[in-house]
Amino acid sequence: MLKPLLMGLIFVCTVLSVSANDVIVIDSECIMLEDIFPGIGIKDDIYCGLDYGEERTINRQMSMYIINKHDIVGAQPGEVTFRRKGTLLTEDRFKSDVQDLLSVMYGSMDIEIGSIRMGRDFYYSEKDGYNIDMPKGRFGNVSVSIDNGVRRYNYTINLKAFQDIYVTSSSIRKGEDVSGRVQKERYELSRVHGEPVKDPSGMIATKNLSSGRPLTLGDVMMKPDAFEGTTVLLVYRSGALNVTTSGELQEDAYIGKNVRVKNTASGKIVRGRYEQGRKVVVNAQ
Repeated sequence: MLKPLLMGLIFVCTVLSVSANDVIVIDSECIMLEDIFPGIGIKDDIYCGLDYGEERTINRQMSMYIINKHDIVGAQPGEVTFRRKGTLLTEDRFKSDVQDLLSVMYGSMDIEIGSIRMGRDFYYSEKDGYNIDMPKGRFGNVSVSIDNGVRRYNYTINLKAFQDIYVTSSSIRKGEDVSGRVQKERYELSRVHGEPVKDPSGMIATKNLSSGRPLTLGDVMMKPDAFEGTTVLLVYRSGALNVTTSGELQEDAYIGKNVRVKNTASGKIVRGRYEQGRKVVVNAQ
């Protein structure tokens, strides 16, 4: 009977310490019975899933249940608060970790971290650290997921990415060559709507472009070897027999690619392979 009474005294002392604003710190996700009654010798968990830095109070109702379940003689119900050991993530530490991750994700690209919105405190294991899941290719206000192995949270980071891209140095009309009318400038990518053009050589504008505009793939196309409406030699080929006539391209043509062409004599639309010398070859069946 002495041992149960001693345990009861330990429980009462614990409750008294809580009333003095003390908290019992544990290094586990589970509050064990032994955390309340040291030396009881019963491996039973009271509560699991405790996040790093999280507090959990065993209230009077729960303590009464525990006392009755384990028949702890002499113990009086009360309240006791536990906190799982953890390190608070500071904004400086988070910013440093994000900067390291960005350098791996984007290499030499210039990324600036602006504001960081940390909506709630985040704790992690100093030993195991935490994981950062950052979507690639997104700038501006970006939602970043962090995971300490128990919980996953989302923080918002403002990212500004700068890169040397091609920008129009003068106005360019639709269909004009762009390669000699652009220059590279350091530009914030969140202001670029589309994928920047890496090499403007051989490109023409697909729309009218104003001066100072970032050049994107949606603004240009490769200059065709022949434009729509061009008169071509239409060759029908069947074995060793070739029949030629005049045709008109129904779309821009590139050497080695199939293209639609209208037979000028019959008005029929056929498809054939565009070849050098403004010639479209149709293989007859």
